[in-house]
Amino acid sequence: MRQYILRRLLLLPPTLLLLGTILFFMVQSIPGDVASALLAGEENAVDPKTLQKFREDLGLTEPLIVQYGKWLAQTATGDLGYSYYFSKPVWEVIQPKIETTLTLAIFGVLIAIVLALPAGVFSALFRGSWFDQFVRTISAAGMAVPAFWLGIIILLILSRIFGWMAPVIHSSIFDNPIEALQRYLFPSLILGFRSAAVISRMVRSMMLEVLSEDYVRTAWAKGLQPRSVIIGHALRNALLPVVTMLGMLFASLIDGAVVLETVFNLPGIGLLMVDSVIARDPGMVLGLVLSIGVFMMIWILLIDLSYKVLDPRVEYD
Repeated sequence: MRQYILRRLLLLPPTLLLLGTILFFMVQSIPGDVASALLAGEENAVDPKTLQKFREDLGLTEPLIVQYGKWLAQTATGDLGYSYYFSKPVWEVIQPKIETTLTLAIFGVLIAIVLALPAGVFSALFRGSWFDQFVRTISAAGMAVPAFWLGIIILLILSRIFGWMAPVIHSSIFDNPIEALQRYLFPSLILGFRSAAVISRMVRSMMLEVLSEDYVRTAWAKGLQPRSVIIGHALRNALLPVVTMLGMLFASLIDGAVVLETVFNLPGIGLLMVDSVIARDPGMVLGLVLSIGVFMMIWILLIDLSYKVLDPRVEYD
């Protein structure tokens, strides 16, 4: 297993290099630059000589390949660079935002698991019943409704009908848990509901397949307790594909968090990404994507390692 972990970790640098290189040239192709955004937001709103001088000071007039070489050498040392728009090192801006996005995504995962596992298991156990039909209908609706649309509708209902508004001042969950939970509650429910829709259908499908296996029928024939058969034999073996999907869904949760942070005005990575793109700040955009890339690769590695816990027969070549 150690060799497997080492090989996976050694894949991090070339993967991030490829990701960073593609993104660097994509960001540079965006019309405008951070200099025009800082001075006026419109290139024709300031003196062209002043704008040109400012671009030279920021190094934006250098050949693209030179800018790429400097960025690559800087990133190789672990320095994500400096954000001219925020007037801070990139990591100093990103670091406090990570807590918000990760908290939102983790709450979404927990809600999805709590909703999806029981729904999927009971839907498979009572196949064809009204409960099964209800779960399948709700899950289909959950997959069809976009997160941003659901977020806007919930905000309108809460504000117009119940007079509820999210706290204006953002509080860390470690500093003020009650106020933070109020702020995270509805975006987390939206994320969790949409993910639960996918997971519950997968759990149902895998449970139906596993329940028809010989070893499950043997467990029933031995007179084992239903709880032992369902959880210990059926559910445990049905979870392997579900865990794989959970790894992929976490990436979609990050994407969903980007949208919901904008809708609910949460100061996370998503809102920062939107502001950075509008400001044409390439250093911040690159730093954000690379940070998310590192986290996702480590998360997928942890998902792969969890297979051994669920199924001791799994071997890592």
